[in-house]
Formats: sequence, C-alpha cells, structure tokens
Amino acid sequence: MNKLETILLHLPAYRDPELIPTIKDALDKAKYPERVHFGICRQYNPDDGFDDLTEYKEDKRFKIYECHYTEAKGLPWARSIINEKLLTDEDYICQLDSHHRFAQDWDDTLIRMHNDLEKKGVKKPIVAGYSPLYDPFNDPTGRSMEPWQSQFVCFYPHGTIFIRPGLLHGFQNMTEPAPARFLCGHFDFARSEWAREIKHDTDIYFAGEEINLTVRSYTHGYDFFHPHQIVVWHSTMREERAGMLKWDDDAKFNVDWWGKQEYARKKIRCLFGVESHPDVDLTGYDLGTERTLRDYEKYAGVNFKKMAVQRYTLNNYYPPNPHIEDDELWEQSFEKSFYYLVTIDKKDFPRNNYKHILIAFDDEEGKGIHHKYIVGTELDDFNNKNINIHFEEYFLTETDPKRVVYWGYTEEDGWVERIEYGI
Repeated sequence: MNKLETILLHLPAYRDPELIPTIKDALDKAKYPERVHFGICRQYNPDDGFDDLTEYKEDKRFKIYECHYTEAKGLPWARSIINEKLLTDEDYICQLDSHHRFAQDWDDTLIRMHNDLEKKGVKKPIVAGYSPLYDPFNDPTGRSMEPWQSQFVCFYPHGTIFIRPGLLHGFQNMTEPAPARFLCGHFDFARSEWAREIKHDTDIYFAGEEINLTVRSYTHGYDFFHPHQIVVWHSTMREERAGMLKWDDDAKFNVDWWGKQEYARKKIRCLFGVESHPDVDLTGYDLGTERTLRDYEKYAGVNFKKMAVQRYTLNNYYPPNPHIEDDELWEQSFEKSFYYLVTIDKKDFPRNNYKHILIAFDDEEGKGIHHKYIVGTELDDFNNKNINIHFEEYFLTETDPKRVVYWGYTEEDGWVERIEYGI
C-alpha cells in the first residue's frame, strides 16, 4: 500500500468547549484516522476545565502550542502559530476553527475533490467556503443538510467586505466543486504549500481576515472552489461562549481591541490600494505577482476604491464575472454598495402603538434614495417590550446618502416622532 498522504487539521482554539468534541469527531469520521494530524493553538483559562488536551499529548499526530488566554493576540495570530510552528511535512492543510462536525470519510472526500481539480488543470486549487451549521445543543438533529457558499453582501464603510453564507444554488446537479469568489476563515483545504506561502497577518485582530486571505491568495495564483457536497459542519458558538470570547476578555482587561481592528482595516485598505500610510508595512503580507489586484476585481466583480459591486456578483452567480475588455466600460458596470447600522432607541420613540416606523435615506437635497418600514415582530417587540431596533441596512445606490430619517406613524395621530441624523 502506498504511503497515505497526511492532512494537518488546523485548529485555533480560544477557550472553546467544542475543541475536544471536534477532535473526537474528526478522528471518528475519518476514513484513515492515521493520516489526520492536528495543529492546535490552545489559548486557555485553567479555570474552564473543558479543553484539557492531556489525553492527546503522547500521540505523535498531535502538535500543540498552549498559552494562557491573556497572552493571546487574536485569531490570525493563533493561525500563524499553527502554520509557522506546527506545520511540518504534512501534504495538505485543512484550516478550520475549533467547533466542527465531520461527514463520514471527510478526509478522503476532500483529497479526492482537490486532486480532481488538479487533474483538470487547476494548478493551485483551494476547496473552501462557509460550512453549514450544526447546533452543539441539538446535534445531529439541528444540522443544516444542504451545502453553502460564501456570498457578497456589501462593503463595510471601513473598506472590507461583508461576506455571509447562502445556499450553494444548483448543488443537486453538481458533480464537482463550484467556482468561488472568497476564501473562508473557518474552512479552507489546500496543499500545505498554501499555508507556507500565504502567511497570516498578525496585525489583523479578527475582522478582515477572510478578504485579506482571499485577495492575497488569488494574486499568488490560487483558485477557489466551494465543495458541492457537505464535508464539515461549523458552529458559531457564540451562545455557549458568551462573555469569554477574545474581545470579551480583552475588554475586561482594558485592552484596546477596537483600536487593533481599526489598524488592521487601515492596513487592508493599503493592501487594496485605497489608501497609503507611511506607518503601514506590508512586507511579507503583500499581494502576489502571478495576478494583479485588478485581476481579482474583474474575476469577483468588486471594486475596492469605489466600494462598489456588479449586479452579477450581487445575484450570486458563480464567477468569473463576464469579461469587459474596455476599462472605462468596466468601471461603469459597478453600483456603489452602501452600509449603515440602524439604531432606534425607545427613549426617542416612547409610544407603544406605532403602526410602522419609516427609515429613509436622503441625498443632500432631501431627495429620497432608499427607504423601508419597520413592521411585524421587530415593531411588536419595540412597542411592547421596549427592545431597541438595531440592524444592518445595505443597498446599492448611485448617490451617497447624506442623512437618515426615522419617523414613527400611528393610526390615531398619523406621523408623530421624527429624528434625522447626518451621515
């Protein structure tokens, strides 16, 4: 029998009660458990008691870096520890979080998907994307049973992209992975050379990790594909870990984690050529030379300087986007992506009988650009339970909004409280 190719399972674990179940399920569901190696960056609080790795420390498949949680420096930092200190001679790397469940024979399935792409002529494939959810409190019943893809939603004001999961449309008839625009933080499978070549930027605290990794990998010649069948499940794990996530702990110790986020976003804007700052050094974390940033923008249908997107991308059609030879026509093919965090405080709208609340975005002359009405359960909770309205609103626009208006309406008195804010 030929020597089995090996996989490094990349697990950055920050005070995670799902770490041990993830390890056990990975081994239990692997076709060849002996090929599965583990690179674990365990950032622990000794008082937790749920992520003790003692039982694995004599197993040669396990390579473990441990530090007290107060010494941790963010997710990409933990990922860099794994790739630079724990990855050795493994053939493949499977970048995950530390809260997953696995399909039967997941190891064999991923290697087959990856190698079939290589046989078709894809030189540097990465099988990646948002994985369907599992619920650790209701497993396996609570699992999503359809494969997902990573979808563009909008540009954030600070220049990164809001990416979210959606159904991998048409998967029922697929016989091979589907082309993808984005890599994922919690699931990427590639030859281990990818982890050596594309280093994780430790200046990134959390936000922006995915788009940074995506563009740098693409410009280094990598191509992305969503698995057309379920291989792993992922849990957001926010409820069980409430109050002990990295930013929760940093806040307790007065660490300026938000400032770290802001610097990382500035660094990403510099990477994408949107800004230039003398204090930003991209050495070791710059774009590749096999493709350009513009090549990626044309492939994915996004424009970083304009913070704009093509309709083809917004409609979640698979890449590459239709080719437009003329650069001027290409520039004209975009629509600006606008994002706003809506917050309506109950103290400003004290009644309990609103029929709806209008949210309107206007230009500088007061002309309407976009609007929506708050109704249904969200309004009922606002009226009767004093729960503030708080959500992300995003839309495409040719004109930048300059103000937002919140305006309440009741059947008894018509239009009542009205507040507007400049943007």
